[in-house]
Amino acid sequence: MASTSTSTTPELAARPGLVRLGLLGLVAIGILGAALELAFERHWQSPVQLIPWAALALLGLALALLLLRDSPRATTVVRVIALVVLLASAYGVFMHVSVNHGAGAADPAWDALSPLTQWWYALTKSVGQAPPLAPGMLAQSALLLTLATLTSRHRMNGR
Repeated sequence: MASTSTSTTPELAARPGLVRLGLLGLVAIGILGAALELAFERHWQSPVQLIPWAALALLGLALALLLLRDSPRATTVVRVIALVVLLASAYGVFMHVSVNHGAGAADPAWDALSPLTQWWYALTKSVGQAPPLAPGMLAQSALLLTLATLTSRHRMNGR
């Protein structure tokens, strides 16, 4: 009786490369989508609003690095960049929620709400204009980029 693992070995060997390309494609789509959203919102009115643009530039650099060089050093650089972008993303979520929370003070009924309710309204954009989850697009792309480093050829070949 023939082993089924022998017949599927080439198919399984091709999957990590396809998964890697798929992850990198999702990163590229995430970068493009976030850049368009920032442009549509004219998100460049203050120095703080330039942070996500810098994070997108870093993601683009890391994406290009992974596409062009598949080495342990490149993987380390990409992971550091991903961590920086994750921190920028967390800061963006915090800032958006804080801005929304501050906007709630314009409502006369705001002070009657519990602090937990106020923060919930700020997080869910029930008050304010800043979309709290928009910076999460940066985190998603950074995490996808990190996952792509786990499928690099040098890791699978044991180098």
